Amino acid sequence: MDIVERWVQLSYRRPMATASMVAALVAVCGAVAMRFEQRGGRPGDATLVAALIVVASAAFLVVKRTHPALAVIGTAAGAAGYIVYSEVFNAAAVLPLSVCLCTVASQFRARIAVAVTAAACGALTVVALVVGPDWLPVERIGLIGWPILGASIGGVTRARNRYVTAMETRVRVSTALYEYEAQQRVMEERLRISRDIHDVVAHHLSALNLQIGTALHLLDRPELAAAALEGMHENSEGALREIKGMVGMLRTDVDPGAVTGPGLDDVDALIGSVAESGLDVSILVRGTPRTVGADVGLAAYRMVQEALTNALKYAPGESALVVMEYRRSTLRIEVSNRLASTPSTEPGGFGLPGMAERLGAAGGRLEFGDDGDVFTVRAELPLDIDGDRP
Repeated sequence: MDIVERWVQLSYRRPMATASMVAALVAVCGAVAMRFEQRGGRPGDATLVAALIVVASAAFLVVKRTHPALAVIGTAAGAAGYIVYSEVFNAAAVLPLSVCLCTVASQFRARIAVAVTAAACGALTVVALVVGPDWLPVERIGLIGWPILGASIGGVTRARNRYVTAMETRVRVSTALYEYEAQQRVMEERLRISRDIHDVVAHHLSALNLQIGTALHLLDRPELAAAALEGMHENSEGALREIKGMVGMLRTDVDPGAVTGPGLDDVDALIGSVAESGLDVSILVRGTPRTVGADVGLAAYRMVQEALTNALKYAPGESALVVMEYRRSTLRIEVSNRLASTPSTEPGGFGLPGMAERLGAAGGRLEFGDDGDVFTVRAELPLDIDGDRP
């Protein structure tokens, strides 16, 4: 922190103390400067009265921040009093007024500072015209030039302070926005990871749970139990493979959005895996299948996976139907399954909310609900029309 910044901070904390120091400094400098020779060869003024006038005028600077109007009137009256007393020009006589106008211009708006400066300079000009008709032009210019210079310095100081304040505010706002965006990115990444973990783990564990139950009931039929165990082995391998891929992606610098996952081409294999787990599921495709973007394909795959996982979990032994309809600009997917005769007592999880978030990120929407004894999940995703044109 430099001396100027320390002085500015001290002036805000102790305005009277700093104003008194300035007043004392101006009084001493003004009393000494009165003795110097002026422009045009006029001698300085070494009289005690002149020094007392400058000191008395500088004393008003003590209240230049708390009572600026009084300070302006007092310093201007001191300068005019010296002109009337000596009938000559001395730049030291307007030094307190120049310092006072500098403070006024640094505190108030430009039009107020200009009005006050014009009034003070006008008053001094009138006094000089009446008392000193034989003044040199340079003296008349100096009479108003020094106060105008002080006011100009104050105006520049005010503009600089406002600029610094604006820049500091911009930096604080930019920092806050950067931190907020960083937190949002972290939260989005956490949600993405939680969705991926849920989609992978929940599906495979639900299938494993159903296959384990099947195997327990088929212990007296070794060939069927072996088939169930083989399905469990394949499911566990698939789960480990997907989890290993996710962990590997997190340990590298690869953009998660650039990593390709399962898509619409993998839906048939998914349905076959679910069917092997014991769910009677079929698929119906309407329209002409088209190539979709990686995000849309992944969202569609995860939607079907989550819907079938819920069917395995909450309605084991029932049937499910997957309908995929390719429209002109949208892909509509509907997964419906018959509800279990005995409602499940397990609490709901994060599957459907996560599914809605994933579809929303891909530009789609999700609807779900039951109609009597059938639970239906519907999704609609956008298709790239331009990408289909030759």
